[in-house]
Amino acid sequence: MFISLLRVFLMAPKARVEAQSESEVKSILKQMEDTVLAFRDEIERAYESRCDPEKLAECSKGNYDDCSSIYPNPQCMDASKFIDSTCGNADNNCNVLWDESQTTVMIPAELADGPMGNPTDPRVIESVCHSRLAEPYMIMNYNYNNAHRMYFGSSEGVFRIIPAYHSETCGSFDPRRRPWFVAASSGPKDVVLVLDVSGSMDGYGRMDVAKDAARTIVETLSFADRFAVITFSDDASQIGGETGLIRATDENKKKMMEHINNLTAGPGETNFYDAFATAFDTIEQTIRDELTNECNVAILFMTDGEITAGPGEDEIISLANQRIQNIKTNFNQTTTIFTYSFGQDADHRVTKRLACETNGIWTQVEDFADDLVTAMSSYYKLYASGLGQGGNEDWVAWIEPYRFVLGGKMGTGVSAPAYDRSVTPPLFLGVAAVDMYMDDFERALGKNASSTTVLDRLVLLSTAHCPRIELSQRELEALRFLGGGEQGKCNVSNHTEDTSIFPMLCLNQDDMPSDVWNNNKMHGKSYSDRACCQIGSTVSSGTCNVPPNPLPTALIVGVTFGALAFILLLSYSIYVWKSSSSVDESASVIVPSSPSAPPFNPTYSATEDA
Repeated sequence: MFISLLRVFLMAPKARVEAQSESEVKSILKQMEDTVLAFRDEIERAYESRCDPEKLAECSKGNYDDCSSIYPNPQCMDASKFIDSTCGNADNNCNVLWDESQTTVMIPAELADGPMGNPTDPRVIESVCHSRLAEPYMIMNYNYNNAHRMYFGSSEGVFRIIPAYHSETCGSFDPRRRPWFVAASSGPKDVVLVLDVSGSMDGYGRMDVAKDAARTIVETLSFADRFAVITFSDDASQIGGETGLIRATDENKKKMMEHINNLTAGPGETNFYDAFATAFDTIEQTIRDELTNECNVAILFMTDGEITAGPGEDEIISLANQRIQNIKTNFNQTTTIFTYSFGQDADHRVTKRLACETNGIWTQVEDFADDLVTAMSSYYKLYASGLGQGGNEDWVAWIEPYRFVLGGKMGTGVSAPAYDRSVTPPLFLGVAAVDMYMDDFERALGKNASSTTVLDRLVLLSTAHCPRIELSQRELEALRFLGGGEQGKCNVSNHTEDTSIFPMLCLNQDDMPSDVWNNNKMHGKSYSDRACCQIGSTVSSGTCNVPPNPLPTALIVGVTFGALAFILLLSYSIYVWKSSSSVDESASVIVPSSPSAPPFNPTYSATEDA
């Protein structure tokens, strides 16, 4: 009895510490989620004023571009916060410019198709101006000491972030390709990619496009998702050495990318039936192993051809519907099939019929497509449309801890989808997000940011709730039209009855600015010329990326040749000594009287050698 009481007494302080740590962790997580939801609300409020003529006038030359603009209040960041290795090191007293009082805008190169990198698509322009209305809120709420970066990625591909900084690679960032965007707009899901690798995929660069499409999907998955990749020709098999769906961690995604990179199209027929059977077997095996997310299931089927082996289309559709119903009845999970036809001349009749007759979506992907984000976006747009209703209003998603590009510190983030909720169904606008460094979280939890404890905690937060997607046939048909035009429709309803799914442009298009950038003074300059700076300064310095040479060139050359001459002389002396031990004692040995000065050594002095 005494020992038991003693054990309780000794363990009580530890229990109190753990309880205190747990309380602190919950407080940090709650604060972050409240922050991002408040930011989302501001994005939604700003959308209501997007067409105001005065606001549009202010948007003209009212934004800063991440690659061409000089920011109004730049500061060369102190090395105690972080060092950008491209600009600074321990010797050159250089770092990178940031403006913590301003936001910056990033647009993918294919959207910045106007003069001086301006967008010309009215939807993109409207998105830039809409997000600008939230800029005062972002500036007011940004607090660097707490390391809460705020950013918004629009459904049109526009990205706005505070603090403002210059991108090292211009035009390469698309928020719609990032896990934080897709996680918030689609929720946790089980994803199976099914790729045709039969002989017909070898032409017109289709295998390369399919691999790019697969990589695009994989890179957007978050650690709240599970996924598998299946290839098929005569038959089908899962790649990567797995037998079920795996967690979409950064490590697992990187390994799968390598397998996808190694795929080639080879001789073989096209067996749709075996491809779908293998996909459903993989899903059901994962469910039986209790490794599923217990949420929505997506099958993304990619091909360029028609069925040339195995059962025909009627049997395939029957198989798909039966297995979809089995998963729904036995496991209460909803499965959606998304089919993609690669190539302008691809036979899309069967792939479209497969989607239409299973309540899915079909999309055509052009040969040599350069905008795969848009082409492959039908699956997250469907989930995003459903997330805006049905009790999912305060849905948030956490992302796996990662190392920030600037500074290299570990951090994580939480994101939330934003909608125009004045229409039914709500119109998806984009995703609001807030970042945090892991320092506070690690201190409270007592674990490293990369530990499985931290990862499991964030996974649990992102998978605790499965958002139910409940779309009517009219809403589904409208999504088909949105992704593929008239050709994408299944003709099951009149899509015009659900115009809220389509973003409505402002009626006053004449008020839209043609030049949204405040200035283009850095246009065409290198990253070092735009961003690198001397610590303490407010302007860039193009020489910062060149590390200082600690020794004069002449001295380096002299020392090098001196060392070389010494080695040669030492080698020769050893050779002479060894030779003298084996020759006749009467033989004369030639020994150099004194060493000559090594060439090109300015520090050599003959008198010092005596």
